Amino acid sequence: MVIKSNATPNELDSPFYKKNEEFCSEFEHFIAQKNGKVKGNYNAWSYAIFGKISEPKNWTLKYKKATFSSGNLWLSSKHQNLLVLAEWSTKRIGTHNSEFLISKKTKTDFIKLLFNKSVSKFDNYNNYIIESENDKPQLISNLIKILEPLFKSGEIYSINHRNDELKIELRTEKHNFEIFDKLIIDL
Repeated sequence: MVIKSNATPNELDSPFYKKNEEFCSEFEHFIAQKNGKVKGNYNAWSYAIFGKISEPKNWTLKYKKATFSSGNLWLSSKHQNLLVLAEWSTKRIGTHNSEFLISKKTKTDFIKLLFNKSVSKFDNYNNYIIESENDKPQLISNLIKILEPLFKSGEIYSINHRNDELKIELRTEKHNFEIFDKLIIDL
């Protein structure tokens, strides 16, 4: 495997290590099927893996998992924090006039909604807002159609289209390869 383990010897029998190893192996296999390149590492507590594909268009995929704890082994898992994210990005040359940001709503977004005319509720999903100076471009409609399952599950964290780059950030422990495949074909 190109993605390497950086685990200590006592981690190798951990079910968390095996789960992360399997996740990384599946990622590497998926990217290899698309003639892409991968790099990264993993252990029982985390992984940081990256993939690049160029067909039918250049895409970069990044998946990260990190488990943070207080460092006290006697405290329960309630005192641990888990960050899992996936980021899919691609360049879209010549699309700078259709910039937007779709993101999960935060507690302070009601201020933006009141005072910033370029911010509005996201029509289809109440947990999201959209920032766009121009009318909503066709790209947004296409993304909604393709990413609908991820909006419904709440896995979409943000979709940012700025400076000719589309970046889709998820908070998930899943690969969502079937949705990514649809994205690269239909977008």
